[in-house]
Formats: sequence, C-alpha cells, structure tokens
Amino acid sequence: MEQKRIMVLGGNIVQTEATLEAKRQGYYVISADLHEGNPGHKVADEYCKVDIVDKEAVLREAKRLNIDGIVPYSSDTLAPIAAYVAEEMGLPGNPYKAVCTLTHKDLFRKFLRDNGFCTPWAESFTNLEEAILYFRDKSKEGSKAIMKPVDSAGSRGVFAITNEDELTEHWEESFSYSICGRVIVEKFIEKVGHQLDGDIFLDNGKIIFAGFCDQHHVVGKSALVPVSLSTPSELSPEMKQKAIDELQRLFTLLDMRTGPCNVEFVVGKDGGIYFLDLGPRNGGCNIPYLEEKATGFKENIYTVRAAVGDELPKRDNVLCDSTNYVMYYRPYANENGRYKELWMSDYFRDKVINITHLINIGDDIQLTHNGNDTVAVIFAKFNNQQEMLDTIDNMSEHLRVITE
Repeated sequence: MEQKRIMVLGGNIVQTEATLEAKRQGYYVISADLHEGNPGHKVADEYCKVDIVDKEAVLREAKRLNIDGIVPYSSDTLAPIAAYVAEEMGLPGNPYKAVCTLTHKDLFRKFLRDNGFCTPWAESFTNLEEAILYFRDKSKEGSKAIMKPVDSAGSRGVFAITNEDELTEHWEESFSYSICGRVIVEKFIEKVGHQLDGDIFLDNGKIIFAGFCDQHHVVGKSALVPVSLSTPSELSPEMKQKAIDELQRLFTLLDMRTGPCNVEFVVGKDGGIYFLDLGPRNGGCNIPYLEEKATGFKENIYTVRAAVGDELPKRDNVLCDSTNYVMYYRPYANENGRYKELWMSDYFRDKVINITHLINIGDDIQLTHNGNDTVAVIFAKFNNQQEMLDTIDNMSEHLRVITE
C-alpha cells in the first residue's frame, strides 16, 4: 500500500514534533517553509521551499506534491492556510471560513456576540484615532481594556490599557504584529480563579478530548505574558463541563469537524464562560506533550492521523483530568544581554522531565516583553498539586536566566 503524504507547515523546533510523529505513524512527510536550515526539514522525507503564509503558493506546491493531508502545527497564522488547501483539494479539514473566524479576534468576537455566547465589548481598528474614540466612549473611570492584534498569537503585541496615553504608547507595537493590519480593543474581563488554557480534539464534529490547564502570568512592560501552565486545573468539575458544553455548541455552529483546537478562557464574576482565544491547531509551547504526560492522551498521534483521514483511536471519556501533576515553565531574562546560562536548583532539576531549548548560548536576549523572549520550555512533574503551585510561585529560587 502506498504511503500517505502529509505536509507539515513549518519546520521549527516545536513543529518538528508533528513531523516526527507523522514519520512514526508511517506517513511520507514533507516539511515546508522558506528556512532551509530549520530542524524539521532534516527529519522529514522531503523539504519544500515555499512561503507558507501565501495560501496560493502552498496550494500549488500541495497539488504538485499530491499530498493527502496538511498540518499547521501550533500556529494560528498557518491554520487558515492549511484549511484553504484542504478545502480546495478535498482533503480532511475544517471549513476555511470557520477557521478564519476563529483566527481573527474581531470576527470571533462578532460570532460570539451574534450567537449568544458571553463576550466583552470589543471593536477592531486600522487607525489610532478611531481606537482612542472607542476606548473613550466605552471605558469608565478606573476600567481596564486589552489591546492586541486581531491575528497574532504568543502574547505578541498584547497590552493592558487603563488610559488613552497607554493606548497611544503601545499602538504601533500592537499594530506591527497584525498581518491584516487590524488591532482590537476590548473590555478586560474580571475573572474568578485562573485563566484556563488547553487543547480540545474533534472527531466527526464531536469533542472527544478536553484537557484544561491553569495559566500563570508575569507582567513586564505592560505586556501580559503567560509564563506557565499547570495541570490538573483547580477549576471545578461543573465549570469544566459547562466549558465543554459551550465549546461543543460553538463547534457545531461553525461546522468544525476534525483535529485539535487550543482554547483560552476565563470564568467571569457572573459565572459565564468567556472564550478569549480559540486556535484551530495544537497548543503552542508543546502543550500536546504536557497533555500526554498529564493525562496519557497522545494528541500528536490523533493530529497526524486526522489530517489524512485515518481512523482515530477510540476514547471513552471526553473530559480527561490529569492523573499526574505536571507543568511547563517558560523562563525569561530579567535584563537585556547575551544568554549565558540557564541555572536550576538541585530540587527543580530533579523534577524536570523535558527541556526544549529555543535559543542558543551567546544569543541576544531582552527583558520580558512578549512570548518571543523565552529561552526554553521546561516540563516538570511533581508529587502533588500544592508542591507544584508552590514551586511556580517561588520559581525565582529554582530557575534563573543568566545573562552577560
């Protein structure tokens, strides 16, 4: 039987996980992007040099290579590209229109509002003056808003705004991260408990897996940067089920059919589920690895098999609570300089189960500013939840980025 051919968009260190899993599953893997030196290309069966944010260029190459499936691993930017190619070629995937709705925050907010989901006031803008007028009209004394590009991920260009001066100060940076040239200004939601993050998996339009993690943040230069995920989440079983029910309603309305979806949401003080972002792809920073170590769900196997339409392993339960206490942590520098060393305490080193290094010794690094600034993603396993949470809260005692 001829091997099925799967194209993985992107070959960076994280996206290489998809390539490796596709190889393990017996597929012929084509790794695609413009960067010939990326590690994913070295382990793939074939390298395709193409601008992977140009959907027509990717479609031409996909047809030429006669692919059977396409994976936009851990990238909101690439998810619409993959959906477009799959739709044009009749491959397994989700509707292009639905994927564009999910990956553009202004379209997503409108969809939520039109369909009765909890959502804050929000509007997108192409110029600063209109954004200021909107913020002036909507905000009240002491209220807070969030400004961010409508189509970026990884906390790039995301700022908390409390006045017009801050909006003006951060506008250009936020705008610079938007591919389509739009920035959204929306109400800051007062939440109860942690912000939630995790991956969902769909098969034939139904949620077959839901793994929720608690998100922990660090604030630097007004940018809201998630520094850690921990699981199991402290969210109550009732609220987890409420989130799953709302997600299923959302996916059904959009006719989403298959594959992974990363979700970030909060529970508001009114008890409502507020979806902040819903990316139709695997979670970044190798969340599939975190989910697997915590719950046993092998998300990458499901991802590559779903991409080519192969049968997925059967599951009994949708909500997959963690049986292990696992977290990841993204260390950041406290000052600008050259990366010299990642120092760990003996205690923390014994807890570490995996490290993905994102930069090299000697590379320039800057003070925490957004999701680009981390030096690594470190996964660790603990004996109980309190030990895990205490370690996260006191991480400066166990982990430091040394610069020179």
